[in-house]
Amino acid sequence: MAKNSNDGCGATIGWFAIFVVIAAIPKPVWITIGVVVAVALVVWVVKKVVEEAEKSRAEAAERERVAQQARAAAEKRERQEAARRRKQYLIDTVGTVNATYVERAEGAARAIAATEAARAGWLGDVDFQPDITAITSQFQRAHELLQVAGQLSVLDNPNADDRKLLAEAKTTVATLEAAAFERIELITKCEREAENIDNSLRQEREDARTAEQRAELQAKLSAMLYGIEATPGVSPTSQAADSVMARVQAYREIKGAIQQIRDSGTTT
Repeated sequence: MAKNSNDGCGATIGWFAIFVVIAAIPKPVWITIGVVVAVALVVWVVKKVVEEAEKSRAEAAERERVAQQARAAAEKRERQEAARRRKQYLIDTVGTVNATYVERAEGAARAIAATEAARAGWLGDVDFQPDITAITSQFQRAHELLQVAGQLSVLDNPNADDRKLLAEAKTTVATLEAAAFERIELITKCEREAENIDNSLRQEREDARTAEQRAELQAKLSAMLYGIEATPGVSPTSQAADSVMARVQAYREIKGAIQQIRDSGTTT
């Protein structure tokens, strides 16, 4: 019992001592402590707000990334499905072999449009859709003729009219396919020339950079050797530029041949 009384007395004395110490602390010190605590609290709150904001931004960025991936995947599926439908349409209308040729012409047209020469306007009009349409139409008519001719050829007891019509159908199919192949070949030639123009443009830039570096190094070396400020600059060679213009002219000549075919098609 006495022990408990001593413990209570000791606690009272301890609290009294603490109170005395606290009371002895000057008011400015308490103000400083309050300011420090307040600042620390503000810093903690700001830190939490910033962390939450960063977390929200990260979550939003992740959601956007996932959404972009989903959109990209959906667009890819749509492109693949469109390509599949286009392929099947060509096979149904022009036949398996000729469908490959049409796709080759379409690929060449896309490649031309994607060249630097086309984007920079060197090639002028790069719309080959009228030619693709004409090629598809020519193959389609040839395919339809072959289908009907095939049905006629398997009939029993063929007569002279059958043989005459089959011969005419064969000749017409050959003519239609030859016209289509001519356009395809010209478009692929345009593709090759457009690629050559791009190569010439790149070579021209490389030659210009080399000439500029040569002039700078010659000037620096001359200054080191003879104490002069600079030497006359070396102008870039015109060989690459001439090559570009020659390629452009070749492209235009091929494009002119395609235009002649278009014009002859509209007048017949």
